[in-house]
Amino acid sequence: MERQQQADSELMHVYGKIIAIVLMLLILAILGFKFFASVEKVSANGLKVEHSRLLNVLAMVRSQWLTQGRPPQLRLDWSTSLLSDNDHQGVISMSQEGWPIVVGADIVGCKELWWQLLGSRVEAAQITTEISRERNVCSYIAKNGDRLSYQLTSGRVIFLTKE
Repeated sequence: MERQQQADSELMHVYGKIIAIVLMLLILAILGFKFFASVEKVSANGLKVEHSRLLNVLAMVRSQWLTQGRPPQLRLDWSTSLLSDNDHQGVISMSQEGWPIVVGADIVGCKELWWQLLGSRVEAAQITTEISRERNVCSYIAKNGDRLSYQLTSGRVIFLTKE
């Protein structure tokens, strides 16, 4: 009888451990789903942050353009090691009105403009790029549908959300 009670006790311990493991896995699964849902929300906010950064950088570039006598090209001095390796990345073409413009009216030019102004690649930020040649607009689109548009002729920046 004692052996039976001991076997039952060991079996109850095993069942207790199995239940504890299942509960831990269930809690980890719930936390994992919540984490990955929040990661997508955070990445969706990335374009909002880039919108603010772009506005600030454009104001600085225009100010630098005015103080240097309105040159057709402007050497951006961001004092980073990224720009010193490849010298042409620090030089940006400017419009007559003092706004940064793309060298070629294509998607590559818009991507290069993003790189020159914000110092990051659109691919790394998971942003797709479009250009409207008729309206002279570079558009940067996040995965969630948010859109940041930069008008090359006026320097106007428009941020549209999907919400």
